[in-house]
Order: sequence, then C-alpha cells, then structure tokens
Amino acid sequence: MEFIISKGETVAKCTSVGGELTSFVKNGTEYVWYGHAEHWSGQAPCLFPVVCRPKDDCVIIDGVTYPMKKHGFARKAPFTPIEVKPDSVTFRITETEETKAIYPFDFNLDITHSVTEDSFTTEYKVTNRSDKEMIFCIGGHPGFNCPIFEGEKFEDYSLVFDNAEGAVAHNCDLDAGGYMSPDMPELDYIKDGAIDLIYDRFDFDAIVVENLPVKKVNLVNRSTGHGVRFEFDSFDAIGFWTPIKMSSPFICLEPWNGLPGGLDETSDFTSKKYVKTLAPGESFVTAYKASVI
Repeated sequence: MEFIISKGETVAKCTSVGGELTSFVKNGTEYVWYGHAEHWSGQAPCLFPVVCRPKDDCVIIDGVTYPMKKHGFARKAPFTPIEVKPDSVTFRITETEETKAIYPFDFNLDITHSVTEDSFTTEYKVTNRSDKEMIFCIGGHPGFNCPIFEGEKFEDYSLVFDNAEGAVAHNCDLDAGGYMSPDMPELDYIKDGAIDLIYDRFDFDAIVVENLPVKKVNLVNRSTGHGVRFEFDSFDAIGFWTPIKMSSPFICLEPWNGLPGGLDETSDFTSKKYVKTLAPGESFVTAYKASVI
C-alpha cells in the first residue's frame, strides 16, 4: 500500500512493504533512488535486527543459535500503517511466529516518515514487549540519486563532513564475504574532511566511517554546491555504498547502530559492536534527516 505525504511543493511517497520512503520530490527534482532492479531494487530499507551480514549468517542469543539473513527481516516485512497525517506516516511491525523462530523477542518496530518543505526525516522506534532484555542492531539504507541533476556525473560529487577529525574509514572486505576484516587498511579519503566520489573506491564494498565527532555529511556537487545534507546524530557509524563495478547512478548513505560481522568476532549477539539492549517495556528511538541544499 502506498501513501503520499507532502508539505508545500515537497511530495514524498512511502510504502507499507518494508515501511520504506520511496520518493522525495522537491520542485520537480527526485532525490531518492528510483529502485531500478538492474542496479539495486531497494530504495530506503530499514535494517533490523542486524546491520549487514552477521558472522556465519546467524546470531547466538542466550546460547541458542538463530539463522539470520543479511540486514535482517524488517526490510521485506508487511508493515501496518498506524497513523497517517498530511505530512507524515507511521508504520509498525510486531513479532510473528516466523520472526520468533529466528529472533526470540516480542517487540514493536515503528517507522515514521515526515516531511517539511525542504527535508524528510525517518525515525525508528523499537519497543521491547518481552519479559527479558532485548538485544538488536538497527540502521538505515537510503539511496540518493547521484548525479541528481541532468548533465552531471557521479564523479562531480563529494561527501563533505562537518568535522571528520579523528574519524576512521575502512572498506568491508569483499574477498572475505563482506565482513569487516582487521587486515583491511585504514582509508585516507577523509583526511581533508571529504570523500570525492570515484567508483573504484567502492570495489571492496561499502566504505564504513566510525568515530565522527559530528554526525553530519553533505552529498554535494563540488561545482554548484547543490545536493543533500544528511544528519544522523543518534547513530554510531555510517556506511557509504554503491554497487560494485556497475557505475550505478546513486549512492546510499547508511546510518548504523551496529556493523557488518567481523572476521575476528563470534556470532554471539552481545559481542557485536554498537549493539543495543532494552529492558522489558523500554523503547529506543533514533532518526536521520535529509535536507535539500
């Protein structure tokens, strides 16, 4: 089911399948990736209860091993709209027999998309309805058209950080199955506070940036100054991804609470970096915002 929300000249579309925001148009310009299957059929999925590929494709919770696919199960789940307003929509999923077989918790996952005249915000709210502590990771995976305007190239754009002092960047290790590997060298792309977009920089899969002192980055055309400002204050890390060796006309800005599995870690969920825990009855809220610049 599709929902249209708007504010002024800004119009966004959202779908109950995966609770995704699938379009954001400002003054006739589309900023969200179209979802063409020949490159990547996704657009802005929610990653829950794992981010990227877990070690050995499973998670161990309280000594029990559960199979878990890359990015978890929320991105394909049928969400229910629980609140619809002219400028926002909230979707929810809860546990099912199928989810309990791979993730042993009772929970609510609410996704709210809201728009202003020049921005959209996506908020995730996780509530633990179990009678025991709940453990999870959560992340976003929004894709943005790049280039945004006709006549531009992918390579015209950069990712410019407000402050990258002390931040570290690595590629995922494609040769090791997309895991984080301690053998992958630290990247020097952000030493000057920006990553210029060059396709072969993504040949080892996503670029993962940690320890940013300010969780803000601009996807911007270096000549015109136009693009998207992306804010992710309540996330621990961010990944940047475009399909390997496909010269695809988009890039994903992926705020994460959690990381891809590491070659040097186990499948024990409690040992995963940036994992979150909730006591019974508690909720965790995180959000990201994209603004036109």
